[in-house]
Amino acid sequence: MRALEFAQQLVAFDSVSRKSNIDVSDYVSNVLKQLQFDVERLEYTDDQGVRKANLVAKRGKGVGGIAYFAHTDVVPADDWSVDFCGAFSPVVKDERLWGRGSCDMKGSLACALAAASEIDPQQQTAPIYIVCSADEEVGMSGARHINQFSKLFDEMVRNETVGIIGEPTELRVVHAHKGGCRVEITAHGKSAHSSTKDGINANWQLIPMLARLREMQLLTERESVYQNSEFDPPTLSGNIVITNQPLAANVTTSLARAAWFLRTMPKVNIQPLLQQVRESCEELGLDCDLRYSIDPLWVDPASPYVQQVLALAGCAKSEVVCYATDGGVLRRLKNLVVCGPGSIEQAHRSDEWISLDQLEKGTALYRRFFEYWGVRG
Repeated sequence: MRALEFAQQLVAFDSVSRKSNIDVSDYVSNVLKQLQFDVERLEYTDDQGVRKANLVAKRGKGVGGIAYFAHTDVVPADDWSVDFCGAFSPVVKDERLWGRGSCDMKGSLACALAAASEIDPQQQTAPIYIVCSADEEVGMSGARHINQFSKLFDEMVRNETVGIIGEPTELRVVHAHKGGCRVEITAHGKSAHSSTKDGINANWQLIPMLARLREMQLLTERESVYQNSEFDPPTLSGNIVITNQPLAANVTTSLARAAWFLRTMPKVNIQPLLQQVRESCEELGLDCDLRYSIDPLWVDPASPYVQQVLALAGCAKSEVVCYATDGGVLRRLKNLVVCGPGSIEQAHRSDEWISLDQLEKGTALYRRFFEYWGVRG
């Protein structure tokens, strides 16, 4: 199975988001060129000074066609728990491929590459695009870069190319997912030896704001205006992560930060909440920084495009999910759904895997997609 071969090669690259994805991008670029794709390479340096690469590849002439979207970064594997293989030393065992990224989402990318290899370029009547982004797992800055700078993505938008986000759905069709919003609230104190009176602990300044965030969280869980019953859970799923610097009991904390995460939804306006946070921070003398906001994805489930994807996938109806994808950033592409091999339940785990059956079925489904929109046009 060619998809398995591709997946094993891809998983072997340690492309955790905090590191560079240049090596795995070089590999994918070479494969795409061997499959007669023209490759647009878009590199950038992330906030930590690490070099990253996005790939936007095209094969075939004409307009329209189909685009497949993947990301090449993976979540950390510091807690990898499988004793018969390493996180980046993939192994096939029990009809599964084990390794970090096997499910999310290098197995999916492998299926797309295998499917493209089975399509004769000479038979194409419309383009097939394969897009690989960086940093999907950490704020989707790779997709933002593509949206802003890719000439081929502009071409897709202009020519109404249809799109498939290959995140794991067990090959079910997803027409909507939640987005995301991260607000960072920072209090500043003064470091000193904790045995003295010279320090100012920043936590005391932050604590009143935590109480207000709690009140807002309870409000979102109570008021229907902040909920969407299409999703389970139907709420914004607020989460707070608190960090201190320096992290030592004998040093007064000079910086205290609360990051508030919300999973945004279609038809839910969170601007009143953000305004309340800004006003509270100003009142309490805190810094407030909206680090990023990712739109939710929603495509009309009754649209001709969704109905055709359902027919090709053999599904009765489309679904919604609570996680986010690059689709929230790439919403200029109007006909865009999520459909990929593997289960989200296997993603981000310390024993991540994808079944060989899903790799085989994923390749077959992507080939049907490529044939329908790329060959039949």
